[in-house]
Amino acid sequence: MTLPPFPIKHDFATFAPLKIALAYLVLTFAIAVAGPVTYVDFSPGGTALFLAGVAIAILVGYLMGVRSMETLRVGKKRLSRGQIQRVFDICLGIALFALVLSALSSLLSGTLNTNLSGLGEAYHSAYEGYERNSGNYSLFFLLYSFSLPFTFIASVWGMFYFSSLNNRLRILTAILVLGGLLFYVVGTGKQKQVGDVAIYLISIAAIKYGIRGRSLSFKLVGQALAGGVAATALFIAVLGQRYAALNIGAFNINERVHPRMNFDIEHPIFEIFGMNYGFGMSVFSTYLSQGYYGLSLALNTNWSWTRLSGFSYSLSVILNRFLGFEWEWPNTLVYRVGATTGWGESKWHTVFPYFASDLTWLGTIILFGFFAYIYARSWLFSVRVKNPYAILMFTLLTMGLFFMPANNQMFHTPGMLFTVIVVSFFYLRHGHVPAGVERGTGSRNIARKGWATAYHT
Repeated sequence: MTLPPFPIKHDFATFAPLKIALAYLVLTFAIAVAGPVTYVDFSPGGTALFLAGVAIAILVGYLMGVRSMETLRVGKKRLSRGQIQRVFDICLGIALFALVLSALSSLLSGTLNTNLSGLGEAYHSAYEGYERNSGNYSLFFLLYSFSLPFTFIASVWGMFYFSSLNNRLRILTAILVLGGLLFYVVGTGKQKQVGDVAIYLISIAAIKYGIRGRSLSFKLVGQALAGGVAATALFIAVLGQRYAALNIGAFNINERVHPRMNFDIEHPIFEIFGMNYGFGMSVFSTYLSQGYYGLSLALNTNWSWTRLSGFSYSLSVILNRFLGFEWEWPNTLVYRVGATTGWGESKWHTVFPYFASDLTWLGTIILFGFFAYIYARSWLFSVRVKNPYAILMFTLLTMGLFFMPANNQMFHTPGMLFTVIVVSFFYLRHGHVPAGVERGTGSRNIARKGWATAYHT
């Protein structure tokens, strides 16, 4: 049996992720070049040339992924509704258990913050005494790392199939997602979970809209912009409290910031939004821009091969500490940039230097073409046959896309490395199995009825 032909035309249901990825790359780089923060010895020309190579690779890889679906042949195998339900139930149970245990541990230890105005203090308290690669990992860190793939799967599937779940599972899903936000954002002062949930929602909304096969409307664009503004405002508010806890604002930021950075308080953003909110937006802009500065420095740094472990700090630790391999992290480009320029490894360098340490710069460009190939296929398997494992892979790759200007978020921490391994395993094993092949782009009725009709036992 062959899947119905996929239209090779510029419509939302086929090429939207490609357009968004390329637009996001251009926008974030533009912020690095023309934003309110300037950087010493930033080379936008050479950086733009490399990014152009990445953009071309993404374009070619995505198109190849779309074309590969035209002649894709699949067998008679279908996903089992019971199997999907069991995986979801197990993941939801583990994720909730880990969340409750983490909250209780913080409460009993007296480190749980319950004050909305104390987010900054909570964040700094969480990292008090932290020493990188010390080998001393707290129970909270180990529990969080182990539970992360289960939390990811339960959150994404729970939100995607929320209308199809029974009341008990809806309540448990809401507790996991909203309780996780309360615990990590309020309880520990971290804002990453806000971004993660926002990315989940964006991915889910895109897939559901892609299933309908309609073009973008002004209403949808307006709703997306409103949601983005709300998420950004919350993110900036948390950042403001974090800096306020250190008594840092626009008036003294250049005295406290890294010497290679400079906040231009005469930038139009301060004139438009005022000093306080303009400062928050300027700090937020560094999340989207400073990685390109690190990339610029890395492109001018001597290269040394890291034996396929430089792309992941956690992997290099595991290989060295538990398997006796040579400690390769000091040979990575991000580490060498810090040693030669002072822009340390804790700063951002985009995702590209991590892979370049293992694969060279040219190899990294080719690799991102491969990532785009998987991105296209997981997207089309999500919107055309609603494969739940493809939905996970698409959401995970979308997260990698959003963090691309910052760092190697997908492989850096043990929890994210474990998540990538688990999701990749499920995707390779089940991600190409139709959940009831349909002609067209799918019906709203099937989307409403959920697993009971979309997955054949």
